[in-house]
Amino acid sequence: MQTNFPKLATLTFEEPDTDRFPALDLARRAGDTCGTMPAVFNAANEVAVDAFVNRKINFPQITATVRRVMDAHKVVEHPTLEKILEADAWARKEALG
Repeated sequence: MQTNFPKLATLTFEEPDTDRFPALDLARRAGDTCGTMPAVFNAANEVAVDAFVNRKINFPQITATVRRVMDAHKVVEHPTLEKILEADAWARKEALG
C-alpha cells in the first residue's frame, strides 16, 4: 500500500518529545559527533534491541545501554573503514558487558 500524498492535504510536524524518546538525543549526538560515533551508536543499539527482544533487558535499558557505550567510546574523527569496523566490534562487545 502506498501513501497517497495529495489525499492527505496537509501534514503537521511537531518537535520530537525527547523526554519520552531519549534515544533521539543519542542519535543526534552520534550524527553531530561524526567520526566513529555513528557506528558505535548503531552497533550498541542493535545489541541492546536484540537483548530486549530476547527478554534479557527491559525497554528503557536499550537507551541506557547505548548511552553507556557512547559515553565510553573514544571517537576517531576521520576513520578509515578498518577503524569504523573496529569501533563497531568494540561497541558490540561493550554493549554486552
